[in-house]
Amino acid sequence: MSRSAGAGGLADVIASQGGERIRFFLLKTHYRSTVMYGEEGLAEAATALEAFYRFFERFQKVTKQRFFNLPAPTTRAAGEFEPGSDALLIAVHKLRASFLEKMDDDFNTGGAIADLFDLVRELNKYADQQKLDEVADVKDARVKSFVRAASVLRELSNILGLFRSTPAQRGGASEGVVPKLMQLLIDLRAEARAKKDFATGDKIRNTLAEASITLEDRKGGATEWRIGGGT
Repeated sequence: MSRSAGAGGLADVIASQGGERIRFFLLKTHYRSTVMYGEEGLAEAATALEAFYRFFERFQKVTKQRFFNLPAPTTRAAGEFEPGSDALLIAVHKLRASFLEKMDDDFNTGGAIADLFDLVRELNKYADQQKLDEVADVKDARVKSFVRAASVLRELSNILGLFRSTPAQRGGASEGVVPKLMQLLIDLRAEARAKKDFATGDKIRNTLAEASITLEDRKGGATEWRIGGGT
């Protein structure tokens, strides 16, 4: 990289792409394997990261607190907990054990990243099933379980140096493009539905679903989106 881009090549890449995006890109591949650097790989990393950023936004709406303010245990023992009979915490407890097992297995960060994806899917599924977006009381037992489970995501991602603070850039040089395009599609769908053109509205939703983008209609007419299926 330095030979092709000059002495400041790496610094320029970090400045344009964002440190977290590059870190995530590197962690997805085992350190013993060759990493093929390129725009396509970085773009995939940005798309993957967006699934987590969208969850952090949802977490704040549901709990009225920032994900980045959750305490992060600094030792394995400090992060241990008994899930009891709570189905969400049981699932999260298993994923935590799987994550740590992979990290013990020659620092298998690629496998550990896969567990983080499974973890955020479990959290989103629970929020959907329990309709947490409609729960006003943050002291509700369901919200408390949600926060406890999310704290495990905070702990494990912190081990990899991810999501320690609000990222300065979400998508590197193209930051903001995807959200703006999504808002445009959401607005077009809303206009079509207002005109009772349900065929167009359904086509927009279904086409996005084929690209693993889920639209969620909320009370009051607002529509939110996230990368990933219905879970």
